[in-house]
Amino acid sequence: MKAICIAAAAAAVSPAALAVEAGALAFTSFNADEDGWSIVALTDLQPGLSVYFSERTWDAAAGAFVGSEASYQWLVDGGGVEAGSVVRFASVNNAARRASAGSLSASGVANLSATGETLFAYIGATPDVPDSFIAALSTEDFAGGQLDGTGLALGVSALSLASGADYAEYVGPRSGLAAFADYAELLNDAANWTIETSGDMSGRQPSLAAFDVTAPVPEPSTYAMLLAGLGFVSYSVRRRLSD
Repeated sequence: MKAICIAAAAAAVSPAALAVEAGALAFTSFNADEDGWSIVALTDLQPGLSVYFSERTWDAAAGAFVGSEASYQWLVDGGGVEAGSVVRFASVNNAARRASAGSLSASGVANLSATGETLFAYIGATPDVPDSFIAALSTEDFAGGQLDGTGLALGVSALSLASGADYAEYVGPRSGLAAFADYAELLNDAANWTIETSGDMSGRQPSLAAFDVTAPVPEPSTYAMLLAGLGFVSYSVRRRLSD
């Protein structure tokens, strides 16, 4: 009976409850030679979440992706993905494609390019028509209005890398900030990335080190109230023992 109740509760979770907003994910690496990338979750991702990635052309006027390039569907399973976790998507252009968490499938012609490439992450009922965009990365400076109508902002939830980026990886801080969302601007600033434009980068593997946050330090008044409370408790205990 308990198992039935759990299954029913899981089935009752609506797509809206699983939705994530722009900036909830950010790219941490891009490999045009291997055909892969990695992302960091800047919020907890619940089991059952489906995220699409597309290297197709975004047509803002039509409100849809067009062309024959690939779209990928990432399904978050198991216990979900905790904020700060980095997930790698490897060899996406062949049947051995894999994700380090969840599962990855593809449709269309998969072939990431070091030049003229824009990769989007988004939520939607189909890979063609997004309901909401989460993140984007481009090696063509989002040419042709590729950010139009997406709600993404360059340097905040979208990253522009130098053309010819065979391999690029974020090398900025992964700890020390107060909130995961605070990393978004660092992650979407190409100055915090190392970029390789020559050589065979197909064997390069990005860091999967998790991002961390620093617990906020209580205000002095909070300390005073806490100490006062502890003192009152201690006094009350002594009074009861002496009575």
